[in-house]
Amino acid sequence: MSAEQFFSMFNKQKKRVEVMPSNRQPFRVVKEDPDKPQDIPSELQKRARNKKRKRLEIKNDQYEQLMMLSVPVRFPKGMSLYPTQKLMIVRILAALKSSQNVLGESPTGSGKTMALLSSTCAWLNQYIEEKKKSREKCPIHGDKRDEYGEEEAEEAKEDVKPEKIEKMEIKMEKIEVKTEKKDLFEEQWRDDFIPHGGGPGPSVKFEMDSVKKEEKVEAAPTDCTCLPRVRIYYGTRTHKQIAQVVKEFSRLPYANIIKHTILASRDQSCINPTARKQPDISGYCKEINSAHGIGCQFKNAMRPRFEKAPMLRSHLMDQGTMVFDMEEIVETLALAYPQICPYFSTNRILTQDADLIFCPFSYLVDPLIRNSSDVHVKNSVVILDEAHNIEDTCRDAASFTFTEKELDDSLLSFRLKRVAIDNITSNKSAEEAFADVPDASIHMKEFKGHLMYLEHLTLEILRWVRHVAQEARTPPKSRQEGLKTCTLSSETLFSSLTNAEIGVDLFAPPNTPKHNAIATSFGAITKQNDPEMKEMDQFKPSATAIVVIEKWLYFQSYFGNQQYRPTYRLNVTVEPINARFNSTFDGGDTSMASTSFSGTSRSSAGPRNMQYKEENPWVAEDDDDWKDPSISQTGHKAIYEGCKTSISLWCMSPAISFFDAFSETRSIILASGTLCPMDTLKTELGMEFKQQVEGDQVISPDNIFAAVLPIGPHGNRITCTYRNTSDPESPFYEEVASIVKYVCTNVPAGILCFLPSYRVLEQLKMCMYKNQSMLQIKSKKVILFEPRRSSELSAVMDEFDQAIFNPTRFGATINGALMFAVFRGKVSEGIDFADDRARVVISVGIPYPNAMDDQVNAKKMYNDQNSKEMGILNGDEWYTTQAYRALNQALGRCLRHKNDWGAMLMIDDRLERQTSHLTTGASSARVSKWIRAQLKSYPSFRQFNANFREFIERRLSIVKKEQEE
Repeated sequence: MSAEQFFSMFNKQKKRVEVMPSNRQPFRVVKEDPDKPQDIPSELQKRARNKKRKRLEIKNDQYEQLMMLSVPVRFPKGMSLYPTQKLMIVRILAALKSSQNVLGESPTGSGKTMALLSSTCAWLNQYIEEKKKSREKCPIHGDKRDEYGEEEAEEAKEDVKPEKIEKMEIKMEKIEVKTEKKDLFEEQWRDDFIPHGGGPGPSVKFEMDSVKKEEKVEAAPTDCTCLPRVRIYYGTRTHKQIAQVVKEFSRLPYANIIKHTILASRDQSCINPTARKQPDISGYCKEINSAHGIGCQFKNAMRPRFEKAPMLRSHLMDQGTMVFDMEEIVETLALAYPQICPYFSTNRILTQDADLIFCPFSYLVDPLIRNSSDVHVKNSVVILDEAHNIEDTCRDAASFTFTEKELDDSLLSFRLKRVAIDNITSNKSAEEAFADVPDASIHMKEFKGHLMYLEHLTLEILRWVRHVAQEARTPPKSRQEGLKTCTLSSETLFSSLTNAEIGVDLFAPPNTPKHNAIATSFGAITKQNDPEMKEMDQFKPSATAIVVIEKWLYFQSYFGNQQYRPTYRLNVTVEPINARFNSTFDGGDTSMASTSFSGTSRSSAGPRNMQYKEENPWVAEDDDDWKDPSISQTGHKAIYEGCKTSISLWCMSPAISFFDAFSETRSIILASGTLCPMDTLKTELGMEFKQQVEGDQVISPDNIFAAVLPIGPHGNRITCTYRNTSDPESPFYEEVASIVKYVCTNVPAGILCFLPSYRVLEQLKMCMYKNQSMLQIKSKKVILFEPRRSSELSAVMDEFDQAIFNPTRFGATINGALMFAVFRGKVSEGIDFADDRARVVISVGIPYPNAMDDQVNAKKMYNDQNSKEMGILNGDEWYTTQAYRALNQALGRCLRHKNDWGAMLMIDDRLERQTSHLTTGASSARVSKWIRAQLKSYPSFRQFNANFREFIERRLSIVKKEQEE
């Protein structure tokens, strides 16, 4: 098809459909006056001025110290370590000294976070001193000092991540440059502050083994005796958890000794008011800071004073900010003078000298994010806190989903950019605009060739998708009309990728000519910081197209490894547009945005599949449809009209991405309150953990009340299964509503109630309004519901805290708050509900993964087939373990320290069974050991009532007495 024919067809299509912003329209950029200060977003000013956040106080000279394994471990003044903490610290120090890995299970309230931070910071502080001494004795670097009199600059040079390669020759040139450490380090940070052609998506590093070996030889000459630089990466699930960990870090006497920073996205850290109004903040930021962009005032204000970490840290200290979480540094940099960009400050500048880096799991586990960020895990100590979901996170990181619409949009983007080059090369006046660019015609011809190659690859992938989609069938017992799905084996997946009959040859393992060709073209269109290529920025394809190719390359790099190939499954899902799939943790249906076992959308398989939505947040669910084939501007005909077709490449083993991420670390520490069974966890992750810790509960049994309620106040047995919860008139809801009302009436302060899904939550809410119990509770409690959007959680939690600590603000009779939430949700994991924030936790049901979900069933079958050979749990054991880990996490929201007290009420008669030898099925024997020791099942509500009231009254009398004293 010629350029004229294509544009003729394209213009006709354009009149018939609404153009999507991602591929068709540039950002509407209003040029800013660089001399005019911009207004900070009003919500940020309001939060900063009205919230009156208490700044973290640092007292480096006040601490306790214990010598453990010849390491002086410091901890807060007046604090006595629990035996569990001492044991964990010793195990961690032993592991760090010997470059070993650690598994640590520590019950809620046992000081796990403090043990993790004090041990690793103490060891690193000692190691830094040893490193300085080794440098002084080094025959190569012994006489060198950087301009600050320290080794920070040299250390940062060691961590420079080379540009992503397109082919082996380019990589070899990078390696030679790497020996010129000074130039490379200066370029590393300076490039962030000059206009350059930053592409709309990250690059991929696909290296050949021979290259890696040679790089190691260049990076570590035999006559250098310096110890390698070591950093600590502290990973958690959310930024809310990071804020809590930073608060603990501020109590330690290491502030400004162990320098820290936090990695976060632009969505969480951007203060540019124009950018904040954009549907895609990240894309807008890259656009205005590209070679032809207008620039950002807040980033430009960093030049030249704050282009190096020491000056920026000094600036923060002048503002009273030494130890900060993400919220605090955003407020500080936004309201101080000059106003500078928090994103580039934390992600680019402070990483230069940071010894301790806090970040969400995705920055460490997710290969797309890790390789496009300033993350260097080689020789580092990696801590994954709340790591009970690490298996699911790693499976997701190696899983990839492609939608038909996503592929078609990518095809259109490649085609438009290719035709744009054709128009310029055929137009003399347009070509004159490039007259001053050396070898412009050669560059454009090469760039066009890369676009054309990737366009043909996308077409071939679409042809493959159309072929395998014919395997989709209506599943038995489907609760969604029009749904078609199928899950195929790894053998079938392999044969479909090499189907000569339909012209598909897509299998491209690493180091093959085809894989290298894809990587070369991908590297060429995403090349950054190359002055010769900045004029090509206007021809770079959309972020969606880049992510598609990047996902495909990563999939090929994993699937192309013969050892990993059997772990993959091919899933085809065809869903009618506007239909809601049922995705509950107990086999029911709900519109809840959570996967069967890890927290992403059901039609997705992890972070890879969320990329398209994130790049196009303005796209509504029902926009991704093919009701009319003419909606495709490429002429593509829908595979199933009126339906969304998705191809998922599911990885069944977490070992693939876990090894890929952490094989070169010095030590990795996994910690949580619910890691058991540890033996099978180690096998699933595929790495050796020589150090293990299983801590004991430090809270007195007198402070814990744990009960199973199989029968409600009205005498009905309570079983939270799909059959019982699908009927809104079921006695189940009446019984649960009565229990919640009873607890709220008799217990002051905070109450948490966890349910299996948003569907069950909504049904319970309707029942409670109908029988007036909700109105009765409102006379005592402020009632809140866990938001489905993460961005709304902070406001909800602020209101919750206000109701706990300032209840009269909401009414004279108010004495606390009731929070309804779901298992595996944002409230159930990682948030600290200490003391009055949670005096009672009510759990309703057992959060089993959705038994109707294809991915759950594929994982169960995989485990059944490999349990004996690999030493992993069989399918049913895995399925049950997933449920009880989620249950135990929710129950652990209360009782957060030694003197805390509270009650845990488990509503479901399946938990009445006490048989500890059961390997499958529901049983209270699977509840955490520290809870099980106090757990009692009550055959009648009357017996429960007597014991529960006695416990609450006793604890309240003790609190009253303590207050009087």
